[in-house]
Amino acid sequence: MEVEKKKFGKRILVVDDEERICEAVKRALERSGYQVDTRLSALDALTAVRNSAPDMVICDIRMPDMDGMSLLERIKEHDPNLPVLIITGHASIESAVDAVRKGAQEYLPKPFSPAQIRLLVERAFERKHLIEQNLYLKTELGHAHSRNVVKGRSPVMQRMFDMVGKVAGTDSSVLITGESGTGKEVVARLIHFGGARAEAPFVTVNCSAIPNDLLESELFGHVRGAFTGALYNKRGSFEQAESGTFFLDEIGDMRLEMQAKILRALEERKIRKVGSEDEIPVDVRVIAATNKNLKQEIEAGRFREDLFYRLDIVRIEIAPLREHKEDIPVLARHFLKVFCDEMKKRPTEFTDEAMSVLENHDWPGNIRELRNAVERALIFTGPGELIRSSNFPPGLREKANGRVPSPAQDVRSLREVELAHIRAVLEACEGNRARAAEILDISPSTIWRKLQEDS
Repeated sequence: MEVEKKKFGKRILVVDDEERICEAVKRALERSGYQVDTRLSALDALTAVRNSAPDMVICDIRMPDMDGMSLLERIKEHDPNLPVLIITGHASIESAVDAVRKGAQEYLPKPFSPAQIRLLVERAFERKHLIEQNLYLKTELGHAHSRNVVKGRSPVMQRMFDMVGKVAGTDSSVLITGESGTGKEVVARLIHFGGARAEAPFVTVNCSAIPNDLLESELFGHVRGAFTGALYNKRGSFEQAESGTFFLDEIGDMRLEMQAKILRALEERKIRKVGSEDEIPVDVRVIAATNKNLKQEIEAGRFREDLFYRLDIVRIEIAPLREHKEDIPVLARHFLKVFCDEMKKRPTEFTDEAMSVLENHDWPGNIRELRNAVERALIFTGPGELIRSSNFPPGLREKANGRVPSPAQDVRSLREVELAHIRAVLEACEGNRARAAEILDISPSTIWRKLQEDS
């Protein structure tokens, strides 16, 4: 019954100059719940495709006014994603290859049974569904990632994001530098999802997290028997990132021998699996990141100068959080909203004292440390309560420039707390008063009245 529901409403156009073939295919598919229309000429079929937008076309190759291959090409010009099945009484390997090359989903020689045509149609629809679903998930992943990025308001971060926008539209190698916790992988993903390779894989390898003796296999793959424990062939990260982006995180920790192999792969766009003599062409965009000063590493003989210049086509430097503290309130409130959603807690806000602690801390762990601090604070905040300085770990308060604001600064009237909470919920609901009223368990008019009383 579920299968029939999915088929209901799918419209198929059958094109063949033999009426008996059209009718036979129509009967076979209508029994499975499809809506079927027929045409006896390719020109009529092309008009139907443009006017009625079918979900699939089944066409013969040999027809008098326009052959099936020409019709296939015209259909693909009109709608590249419309599935087309080719049927023919003059099957050959050459014609089958030609049909697939021009975009046909399936190729079926005559004579065929009703069961065969139903199977091919169902398989073609399943393939189309998987492609659309995959595209949707990748698009949503890109959008979700973009929504989770906060650009801040500082000039230094605005300039950095402007550069990201410009480089995303190119295919150049990018080197991202910055201290640990500044968000280098976040920037790399922004570049990937903002470019032409967004629908292809984004593959990350952390060069400092993989033992040296396993890194080559991780990057390039290996063949069975290449070394002890190589029980099967393995695709490396370069292959997995085909047509997409390959992110080499902490490349400054890579040993010199492996740097030479990476350089060769980037220059020749070919890789060789461990234990194999065969070369495999690869098409990937490479983005690298490091928290080290690679110029100093080159002088110390720990990093290859030629690899540095191969990666350093465009360099994006991410400033540490202590150099753009004006972004702390924006980032902290963003993380608070994210964790409120994850923990199913009502939206809340920071007290002035708590925000002062955040703004006065030097954040050696950068944005990652800030994110962790907000998450920890929310865990220790009760339902409906504001986040106070006492919710932060003692070390954070003590390190905030060696001082903790007076607790008296955190004392506010019940009315002030209530208004602050209402505004926080409204902001979290993007101004939707009805949604905010539902969360606060009060009426929209009450929200309006309380805000008016404060104005």
